[in-house]
Amino acid sequence: MKILFKITEQNSRQRLDKFLTNHFPNYSRAFLQKQIKSGGVLVNRQVRKSSYILKESDKIETKILPPEKISLEPNASLKLNIIYEDKDVIVINKPAGLTTHPSQTQKSGTLANALLAYHPLLKNVGEDSMRPGIVHRLDKDTSGLMIIAKNQNAFDRLKNQFQERKVVKKYLALVNGRLEKPSGEIRAFISRSKSDPTRQKITTVQEGKEAITLYKAIKEYKKFTLIEARPKTGRMHQIRVHLKWLGHPIVGDQKYGNFIDCPPNLKRQFLHAAYLKIKLPDGQTKEFNAPLPKDLNDILRSLE
Repeated sequence: MKILFKITEQNSRQRLDKFLTNHFPNYSRAFLQKQIKSGGVLVNRQVRKSSYILKESDKIETKILPPEKISLEPNASLKLNIIYEDKDVIVINKPAGLTTHPSQTQKSGTLANALLAYHPLLKNVGEDSMRPGIVHRLDKDTSGLMIIAKNQNAFDRLKNQFQERKVVKKYLALVNGRLEKPSGEIRAFISRSKSDPTRQKITTVQEGKEAITLYKAIKEYKKFTLIEARPKTGRMHQIRVHLKWLGHPIVGDQKYGNFIDCPPNLKRQFLHAAYLKIKLPDGQTKEFNAPLPKDLNDILRSLE
């Protein structure tokens, strides 16, 4: 079935790929760009580049194909840094650069592929076959602690704790500037950006979901502050969006950061999940710690 759009004055002066991303939010921009390049999208019956700037009265004709099916295959070459394991859970220290689960833009080489190789029975755990046993996630370039459920009972129990805000999570982040208040609470509603579905934004009560982050300064440097951030809710990109809104974006954050002042050797966002306190399915309450990885420690030493 073909889909037709006629560009109005309001929709003009924007890129073709951006226009399509706004109208097909379930597809990534990368996927839509492939559709454009392959000729699956025509503007005035011509193939155009993704960067084509739309004009009023342009006619877009497209037949967006369903995304290629992802097959989650075990990958034993990806080694897990396991810091705790019992019959119900695995706690890992995830390195930066490792995506949590497959997507249309990355179909393999993820934490989910590694987990399935390590514990094949995980394929039956959870609510999504692409996220076996995965109760919560970390962004690709965020390092630190994650807990994985090894059976469905454990998954349900852990998920309930996250939903009921009973899990204590603490992150270490280096932010731009010095804080006016050494500690505080950020309470602001978050929703997906309409102009870029890969981003989140601060929004109104009517449009977004409540997000709460506690923070406190740990150490001040000349241009930066090392803080501890404790999210009480679990919205996508919550800490990153909240700190940007506070006026102190995370150093090295390519999506929400400020690159005027950034240590030259920092290759990713300075955000690390350092602490996790949770009640395990066997009834024990456990605390887990993951020290700053070498790349982030080196940055702090360079700032001394």
